Amino acid sequence: MRDQNAPINAQSEQDGGIGIVILVEDRDRISPQEDAKKLSAETGYPIVKRGLNDAKVKSNKSLSKPKKPHTNAQKMAKRSTKGNSCVANIDIDSQWQLVYTSNGLALRLSNEPSWGDIIIDFNSAALHYRKQHGGGRNEALAKAIGIKGKDSLSVIDCTAGMGNDSFVMASVGAHVIMLERSPIIAALLEDALNRIESVAELSERLSLVKTDATDYILKQGAKKKAKPLADVIYLDPMFPHKKKSALVKKEMRAFQQLLGADIDSAQLLDAALSHAGSRVVVKRPGSADPIELACGRKPDTAIESKKHRFDVYILH
Repeated sequence: MRDQNAPINAQSEQDGGIGIVILVEDRDRISPQEDAKKLSAETGYPIVKRGLNDAKVKSNKSLSKPKKPHTNAQKMAKRSTKGNSCVANIDIDSQWQLVYTSNGLALRLSNEPSWGDIIIDFNSAALHYRKQHGGGRNEALAKAIGIKGKDSLSVIDCTAGMGNDSFVMASVGAHVIMLERSPIIAALLEDALNRIESVAELSERLSLVKTDATDYILKQGAKKKAKPLADVIYLDPMFPHKKKSALVKKEMRAFQQLLGADIDSAQLLDAALSHAGSRVVVKRPGSADPIELACGRKPDTAIESKKHRFDVYILH
């Protein structure tokens, strides 16, 4: 379980215990370079500058004893802060890379080139096709959160991930606060929000908070006392897949390798049930059991889709 109380800049030493670096491929614009410096300052991940001697360095490294990825990342981070510079002029040897490309910020797994770049894009044709033809308020997710007619709901998405479910909820009229505790995924989400162009109202309905969801709910709940934090609190915990399958999307496989499964789902659900206004919705694989709570509470109803089930806990 990842430390819920760790600040976001300390998370760089917790994401799987592996080295992560930042690269800037889009050098035609100033903003990616500035964004890279900001991300490095927030997370502690070093910016690695591609040099002309990369090939020579790599060939020399192949003759030396390989070092542990995390040790390399720590050394790169030390070099990256030398002389008040966040750019390390060294070889790229990290398995995981956050890359500023011309299409946006991408997560790249260097030892899985067939996967390609993982980029969150709220302007993608696939998402907007789903918005137009996916059923709107008749979608299983829309039904699960209880949005009807011209109603507008406030929703906290505790496990934002790739942001797809938040996008759908915002598309049907909900105002969604996305919570994400992984600085890597949060960086991808923030970049995607900055690039929203196609649907102006979505940028007004989607916001991001980089934090642990349980910590956020408990702290905000203490401030608001008896008042609910949102009409609906939504959870989509990372569910471990026992077998490798082509049906498991590359994004999910990458996140599972990088972050592991969410083993504190029961604690998060407990907190959500105490601070939601009307309901809590938990997305589960169709074959999975509901999250087991110490109090023994079960979902009041469930809404099925082709691949998933939405467990709904009615509060009022």
